[in-house]
Amino acid sequence: MNHKQSFFILLFCFFISLFLLAFAEVYKDEVVFVSLNEEGQAQHVFVINAFEADEQTEVTDRGVYQAVQPLAEADNFSYQDNQVRFTMPKGRFSYQGNLDNTELPWDFQLSYALNGKEVKASELSGANGKLEATLRVAINEGLRAFAEGLSLQITFTLDGARVLNIQAEKATYALSGGSRTLSFVVLPGQNAEYSFSCDVVNFMMEDVQIAAVRMGMDTEMYQQVAANSLAGSPLEGAVSGLMGNMMQTMQGRALRSFTDKENQVRALQFVMMLRGVKAPDAAETTAP
Repeated sequence: MNHKQSFFILLFCFFISLFLLAFAEVYKDEVVFVSLNEEGQAQHVFVINAFEADEQTEVTDRGVYQAVQPLAEADNFSYQDNQVRFTMPKGRFSYQGNLDNTELPWDFQLSYALNGKEVKASELSGANGKLEATLRVAINEGLRAFAEGLSLQITFTLDGARVLNIQAEKATYALSGGSRTLSFVVLPGQNAEYSFSCDVVNFMMEDVQIAAVRMGMDTEMYQQVAANSLAGSPLEGAVSGLMGNMMQTMQGRALRSFTDKENQVRALQFVMMLRGVKAPDAAETTAP
């Protein structure tokens, strides 16, 4: 093989590598982490942008961030003009972006009453009596497109040694060790109001967990259950189409990026923690 042939072979290999780099498949998932105060107002928001590629590839991702931080090794990582650029290896790579804007697709409002009198969460540490809690969820119309694509699961965790006589009509009630959990579900695009009451002794409560995810369902199973329940009725023939439409609504619209409409995402979810009620000893320790 002469030098001229070697040169053309090397040149061919170079262009093939560029072609593979340019057309490598890249998937992106976004997880939005949110800290909410005791009343439900967002305090801090950051996004974990997670990528998966079957080959080494160059990536350009968009978002308006206060700061960005790579969470793994990637070549030529940079952030300029609201664009994050890097060359990621085959496999996975992620980076964190801190958002200045704390606006969310939902507005949350958590309120309490103790013995029939409205109180703040800060006044409930170590409380005794009849407690009522109400959480209101309202769609932020400016970000409705996100709310219509995701379902909310809201979980209150109550210390079984501090609460008795729990009443929560719309909740899924479960035992978890020494705790009692109350879970509420808000379907895509819906406003909601949920309440529970209990008798409390030396009260405290862990942070409230709120997850927003696209709900996956076995549509065929639900259609079959509905058909069986309506067998022999005039609606039997229409149930399949009706249930299919309902399942589609419950699973939400197609997902879009929360950080920039030009980004393509495979999955979007929110992980939100609404501050609970401090334990009495913690409240005493942090008191001025």
